[in-house]
Amino acid sequence: MKIFRHLFLDDTKKGSSKGSINGAIDGNDFLDEALRRGKEKLMEDQQARIASAKIAPNTPSYRHFRLVAAADELANITRLGQLTNEITKYFIKERPGERENLTSISIADSSEFKEYCVHRDARADECAHLKYRTVDGYCNNIEHVREWGVAMRPFRRILPPDYCDGISQPRCGSRKVLPPARDVTLKLHRANYKSDHKFNFMFAVWGQFVDHDITSTAITRIIDGQLVSCCETSGIDDCFPVMLSQDDPFFLLYNTTCMEFVRSVAAPNCMLGPREQLNQVTSYLDGSVIYGSTTKLSKRLRSFSRGRLAVTYSADGKELLPISIDLSDGCNREEEANKGRYCFLAGDSRSNENLHLTTLHLIMLRQHNRIAGELAKVSPHWDDERLYQETKRIVTAQLQHVTYQELLEPLLGQEIMDRYNLTLLDEGFFTAYDENLDPTVANSFATAAFRFAHSLLPGLMRSYETTSPGSWMLLRKVLFNPFPLYSSGSLDRILQSAIKTDVQKTNRFFTTEVTQHLFEEPQNETSPKKCGLDLVSLNIQRGRDHGLPGYVKWLEHCGLPRPEQFKDLSGLIDEESLKAMKLLYESPDDVDLYSGALSEIPLKGSILGPTATCLIADQFKRIKLGDRFWYENANGPYPFTEGQLREIRKTTLAGIVCDNADNVTDIPKKLLLFSSTSNEEVECATLNKLSYEPWRES
Repeated sequence: MKIFRHLFLDDTKKGSSKGSINGAIDGNDFLDEALRRGKEKLMEDQQARIASAKIAPNTPSYRHFRLVAAADELANITRLGQLTNEITKYFIKERPGERENLTSISIADSSEFKEYCVHRDARADECAHLKYRTVDGYCNNIEHVREWGVAMRPFRRILPPDYCDGISQPRCGSRKVLPPARDVTLKLHRANYKSDHKFNFMFAVWGQFVDHDITSTAITRIIDGQLVSCCETSGIDDCFPVMLSQDDPFFLLYNTTCMEFVRSVAAPNCMLGPREQLNQVTSYLDGSVIYGSTTKLSKRLRSFSRGRLAVTYSADGKELLPISIDLSDGCNREEEANKGRYCFLAGDSRSNENLHLTTLHLIMLRQHNRIAGELAKVSPHWDDERLYQETKRIVTAQLQHVTYQELLEPLLGQEIMDRYNLTLLDEGFFTAYDENLDPTVANSFATAAFRFAHSLLPGLMRSYETTSPGSWMLLRKVLFNPFPLYSSGSLDRILQSAIKTDVQKTNRFFTTEVTQHLFEEPQNETSPKKCGLDLVSLNIQRGRDHGLPGYVKWLEHCGLPRPEQFKDLSGLIDEESLKAMKLLYESPDDVDLYSGALSEIPLKGSILGPTATCLIADQFKRIKLGDRFWYENANGPYPFTEGQLREIRKTTLAGIVCDNADNVTDIPKKLLLFSSTSNEEVECATLNKLSYEPWRES
């Protein structure tokens, strides 16, 4: 309060409350002017976007950005985020001496922000009657009702952002310049194919499924779904294209000097401060990837009959996901639509990004509908709403169980699982819920650490078109191609494709399928050559866009010594990687978190180095211990009974696939691990089946 009064002394001298930190800013001349200037800048930006060149439909960049662009219903929230950013920049320009007081200045009472900020500060008594999770995550933490873990809120910061201007300009390094992201890809993250025979491709796909449940960064878009071409436009603040060198293969083969990149939207806040980014989904592992994170979408996905989710049907009568008939969505193709085959609709907009991910969405939809049918048998008097909520609760518990038991344990190793309290119980209840632990997904986790799985992606996949063991296909063939699911018998072959393909080792190397050919269009003799995207460059650029501090600061955060020179990283990073880093970066301080973490030597028992392990383990600890509805929690608002928990603990991903595939009879018992002598295939009939008797209610 003293800070605010000091800044606006003229108002406080008059005895007005307008200078109070909790006062409405509309009455203050200076902040009135800041708000007016901010609105003018937003209007200028909007006009510039409308007048700009647009990305051509059905190009790799168009597909990518339609996949991650902010939803239309976020228009007001994204506008408030931009406005927060512009007010902050104006304040710093006019009052540079007060920069250190920035985050003490509230804009919550402004007429523009009041509804958003009051809505965020909802009272805990709103939550007293709730026994099921809400769609957007509110009321999970009753002290931070609409803030912690809630959809449409900023990511959490572990370390303060490192923006070039301290406010919003992308990170620029110790000498105000960083190597182009594409150069880092070509010189540090080149291809070097080494398979990891421990994991199959399903490991990477389930990791992606989980990632989409807890993170969805909103990317800037304009009206009517059109996307600005940052490579063809100048003067737009949210443009941050990846520039290419003249020796780049893209330049030499396609005469391309620029890769499209638009910044993530600024998240609104109720205080001034550096730019933050928006997570469109809940941070809880709550099945939002299946059920949606908005009321509008969750209703669209329901059938409102017998607790079931809505479906379409294949020609042979098998359940499929609902369809999306938007031909401009970056996935649908006119030639497929003419056959009555469309891309699918699911709880997450990225469900069609690759065929195997779409398949998991279908498996989990069928799992929901199958369990709803079982519950209707044991409690036939339950209405649609009760059946839907109870089924969703079970499926969410199974999602949590499989993720911690089958994904995290082999990923992090048992020692880390125990150290971070990630190990699941074999019996009894969990009592370590911590209402003071913020589960909100960290910006560094979403933007860098959990993107490690991109290095797992193989260049070649077992073909789903034939059962012949010697048949392979390029990874690009499964991207934005959900249409094979319409064909009879294809589901089982697609599953086998993922199960029978091993992944690449987790390291700094990436297949050219993701660094040269991502979302590439099919080529023919008459069409001009068009290059794909480089996922690694986009990841590095996104980290800079978000102001993620350099790799060295994350080493310190995770308890490792700060290196002064590159040679100080010897033993933590192999010598070949260090040599490449020294050629690219001026100083260890400049190394990007994504590149540094992937270059580390893995810890014993883990496939990751210490920095990625630290950031990933901490986030999943928060997701578990900070979730009041966690499936093992004895003190949740509506805990499972001991009998119900015993049944849920029988869940395996292998069992889920067996129950919901078309005709799978044999499967690796540990489905995310590559089949071997220690992980032999078993008959589906021998796997544990859940009994739904504990849910019988007279």
